[in-house]
Amino acid sequence: MAEHAPSIADSTRLQPFEQLVFSGGGTRCFWHGGFCEIVRRPLGLEPKRVAGASGGALAAACFIARREDKLLTTMGDAFADRDHNVSTSSEEVDEDGLTPHQRIYREVVTEVFDEDAVQTIVDGPQFQVLIAHPPSETFPKWSTFPMMAAYMLDLSIRSTPDVEWPKRLGADSSFVDAREAARNGKLADLLCAAAVIPPVFNVEGWEGQKVIDGGMTSKAPIPEPDEGRTLILLTRRFRNLPQTGRRLYVQPSEAVPADKIDFTDRGKLHETWEAGRKDAELFLAGEEAGLLSGR
Repeated sequence: MAEHAPSIADSTRLQPFEQLVFSGGGTRCFWHGGFCEIVRRPLGLEPKRVAGASGGALAAACFIARREDKLLTTMGDAFADRDHNVSTSSEEVDEDGLTPHQRIYREVVTEVFDEDAVQTIVDGPQFQVLIAHPPSETFPKWSTFPMMAAYMLDLSIRSTPDVEWPKRLGADSSFVDAREAARNGKLADLLCAAAVIPPVFNVEGWEGQKVIDGGMTSKAPIPEPDEGRTLILLTRRFRNLPQTGRRLYVQPSEAVPADKIDFTDRGKLHETWEAGRKDAELFLAGEEAGLLSGR
């Protein structure tokens, strides 16, 4: 049986968090930005280790580099003139395939992480990005169909950030040192590779291996080494949160406005950011109901 969730007084006001984890969730990750904007100073949130999966890797990088506002503006600008999430012309199909998401994502990441931001990552805390590998290197995209089905069932039935069933079908994962990637001029490549959602997106590579969304194997990857207290920020609600004295999982009080891979609605990004801000205020006020328990 999971330990009782610690109170806000015990877990935030009196003790620091040595580790910070950002879960994935596509555009739902703008909840992270709003939440961190409010809690960073009151919590003295200066973790020694940061980890992220999928879109949470981008949110984590923006937290470290203090580029959250720039990401909100840049991503919003990229969505401003889009009415469709699929390619709508032969030219777009030739350039992007079925969807322009990967191109847009890379353009945004590249613009947000200028030279100063990249250097801040290099000089910052330990930063690990979770990447996953498809069950088959020979047919990486098509081998993800059963894995995606297992992933969706896992979320629905087990409803916990600790994803298990895709691993049983052969998916595995590993951490990448994002500071090293930044030093080598590959931070944007890493952040983009970490957010490849199968089977819709094209499977990218990292260091000779095919890579897919790390969230397929863990919604909330714990840093290695795992030392000290950890604040884990989620972007969706779960029924079963494995709260312990060392790990505090915080989830939105209700479903956020943004859809995971909807790149057409700038307004929902801002609404999701604002939802994060409101939940952060509840968190700091000690109103845990709905934030710490999935039921």
